[in-house]
Amino acid sequence: MGLITPNDFKSLHALYTAQLRYLLSTENQIVKGLPAMIEHADDPQLKQAFQSHLQESQVHVNRLEELIGDVNDGDVDDKKDPILTAIVGSGENITKETDAGAIRDTGLIATAQKIEHYEIASYGSARDWATQLGLSDHAAILQQTLDEEKHADQLLTQISQRSNSAAASEAA
Repeated sequence: MGLITPNDFKSLHALYTAQLRYLLSTENQIVKGLPAMIEHADDPQLKQAFQSHLQESQVHVNRLEELIGDVNDGDVDDKKDPILTAIVGSGENITKETDAGAIRDTGLIATAQKIEHYEIASYGSARDWATQLGLSDHAAILQQTLDEEKHADQLLTQISQRSNSAAASEAA
């Protein structure tokens, strides 16, 4: 979630709605940033993983817009997430500060996994809050997205094992 103060939310419903809006910002930033990561990745499997996640993220945007519209009287907007903005910025720095190859790929994977872990925590909280609010249909949709985020993280972990070894060899 973004930076909030204790007085920002007076109810779980308000907190849940804000979480969805932050998640929409997260997914929108991912959709915007992934094409550059695809372009700068060297490993074909990594490029494909990023491409697949871009397509999933576009679906996540649509799901979130539906959920937000449902709980926010049709007002579908995101709430800029400064935490994710910083993580995306660190990925941009990696592309600027490294040459193409395994070291850059390893840095891109690390950035992508930071984003995945942030999404996993955020979607998990939103799912739990939806359940508490009696929004079982929301909880099911959020669980589906959470499962997809966990799968993306597992795939990145598999790719990183090979990439990390290649990066260590490159640096030697």
